[in-house]
Amino acid sequence: MRIVTGRLRGRTIPFSPKRHGDIRVTSGRLKEAVFDRLGSCLQGLRFLDICAGSGQIALEAYSRGATVTAVEPDRRRRDLLRALMRQWGINQLELLGRRGQGALTDLAADGRSYDIVYLDPPYHARHNGHPLSEVLLSAVGQSGVLATDGWLLVQHPREMDLSERVDGLQRAELRRHGTTVLSEYRSTA
Repeated sequence: MRIVTGRLRGRTIPFSPKRHGDIRVTSGRLKEAVFDRLGSCLQGLRFLDICAGSGQIALEAYSRGATVTAVEPDRRRRDLLRALMRQWGINQLELLGRRGQGALTDLAADGRSYDIVYLDPPYHARHNGHPLSEVLLSAVGQSGVLATDGWLLVQHPREMDLSERVDGLQRAELRRHGTTVLSEYRSTA
């Protein structure tokens, strides 16, 4: 996985499923589609990556100038990201170890808001019998961490049909990329 643009351009994330856990990693094509949508310069924007995994989305956003908060509950993946942050001299990327809902609660309690929220939980993960994507989508809407004019991007499998409206959020667009879908939500507030 390579950072494609910005101050970290060309750097490679040495992610190993054997050492860091077997997770689904966002394809290069989908990452390109996400950042084509967001633009090459995110200077001054606040970016929240929930379920950061390998860190490639958070690091790409940081590389393009965003102020980034990444949420990753798995210690092995957090350790990888911390090591990269030290090695690459990154001091403006905040890394949280709480699970998605807990992190959202903490961020909302601190009065934080983000211009862009990226949500990419494990596709088949469930919470209380519901797909984790739906649970976290609703939690983002309820928490108020999405800025009024912000974007929420949800990466999910094609067979998962997320609600068009949920807890103060309205789906503005849905783009299919092979077996993956990127749903874009906006605040209705």
